[in-house]
Amino acid sequence: MAEQCDYPVADNAEELLAALKRKNDYILVKGGFKKELEENTQFPLTEKEQMGFNIGFRGFAGIFGEVFYQIGNLFSDKSKQQKTIESKLRKYKLTYLNDNELLLHLRQLDY
Repeated sequence: MAEQCDYPVADNAEELLAALKRKNDYILVKGGFKKELEENTQFPLTEKEQMGFNIGFRGFAGIFGEVFYQIGNLFSDKSKQQKTIESKLRKYKLTYLNDNELLLHLRQLDY
């Protein structure tokens, strides 16, 4: 029997942005939009990458990382919608379910 999921599904940038603004606990990105998102989006660091970064900066990485991110974002030539998506994605962890599905879940759920 197939499992039923109640996650909002994002098939385009508008649906993803709406779900990110609502701060849904989980968001499922599917199909062609998943591939488009991967190609056009700067994803946040993974937990392992972030841990190494934090150790190297003795705990100040979060502060410095956010400053550098905001400066880079200010001078980026990406659309306002794409900048907003990338900014809000920083609050989510990514889990690749398969080649066609990506599950986003709020980082704060892990604490």
